Amino acid sequence: MADSIQSFVKFVSRKISKIKWQPSQKQTLECSDTFVTGSWDDEKNKICLWHLGMQESMERDEMDDALEPALKCEADHNGDVTGLEYVGSDVIVASSSTGSVSLYKHHTSSQTMGIQYKWQCLHSHGNHLCPCTCLAVRDKTIVTAGEDGKMVVLSAEQKSPQRIIENADSSTINGLVFLRLTEVISVNSSGQLKTYDLRSSSDAPAQTLSVSGELTSLHSVDRHPGQPHIVATGSGDGVLGIWDLRQEKSPVSLLEAHNGPVWEVKFHKTNSDHLFTCSEDGAVWHWDSSLVGASHMVQTQITGTGAGSGGANFSVNPSFQFGGSETLNKWLSPDNSKMEINSLIDDNILPVNSVDIESQTLLCGTDSESIITIRLPSMR
Repeated sequence: MADSIQSFVKFVSRKISKIKWQPSQKQTLECSDTFVTGSWDDEKNKICLWHLGMQESMERDEMDDALEPALKCEADHNGDVTGLEYVGSDVIVASSSTGSVSLYKHHTSSQTMGIQYKWQCLHSHGNHLCPCTCLAVRDKTIVTAGEDGKMVVLSAEQKSPQRIIENADSSTINGLVFLRLTEVISVNSSGQLKTYDLRSSSDAPAQTLSVSGELTSLHSVDRHPGQPHIVATGSGDGVLGIWDLRQEKSPVSLLEAHNGPVWEVKFHKTNSDHLFTCSEDGAVWHWDSSLVGASHMVQTQITGTGAGSGGANFSVNPSFQFGGSETLNKWLSPDNSKMEINSLIDDNILPVNSVDIESQTLLCGTDSESIITIRLPSMR
């Protein structure tokens, strides 16, 4: 498969902390060709909007041009960008290390971008502001979390917070994702995964799961697009965890692959047998479970290639029970001997902080002050 992979490195003179595709327009079948990036570790950070001329360039058989991003517009951002999501097609929400969250409006007619509204001082330790570490978006609802263990529920159409969950966590919350319309999942520095019902009057989580054994932080989380009870997490020790929220208190399986913290995990939106991880070790891995079958093996070796690791060790929670006639999702299978893992970036040393996938095009934001666009072969 690696022979079919094509990539392009665009140097942008900024460390990229977050990268996100613009959502595809529902009324068209075409894939998105626009994405946004946020930077960090600069005196003046930026939110930048980019265009990828994929369709036009592929028609001319010019793949390098197809994979090279062109800057459309940009706006200043105060503090490091710690979270970045779209609210609709032309509004972007960004969280900051200053403890604030900003809405940016892209004006398509003039190809400019500016702040529409800013919520300030959302996260603090006492009288001292602390970073907003992550955010999640569902329709017009925005949920932020921070180093203070607090969650704040915002609406893109209101200036005042809808709700503040003051004591959501005693640890730093590192990642958030919507599970369902009114439920979110968080991961924290204590190695816990928690679910919250935003309709509940209680600050307590509805469910708490944790990695057993030695304490390690969880840095990233994503849910399966078709079966939201299946959740993937990335940890501080380089492990990819797969969880089943229906019946487990700990991960169903753990995959040791990266040599540093896993900063993001991302399921493919339409081909959910495929998952992508990026890490402090400079590697980006493509996990392909499409060939995984059902058997009764509980431990095997998976060989990876390229940066980050010489291979991956897989283990399944032996207490996990499969029951009934329900079709087992491949990510929950106890036999992953046919799991295919590919390293997508060679000879990269500095961290890859963020990834996002649209159709066959993967975006990577790095500390090497570059955006890497990767064209993958057709996925099974």
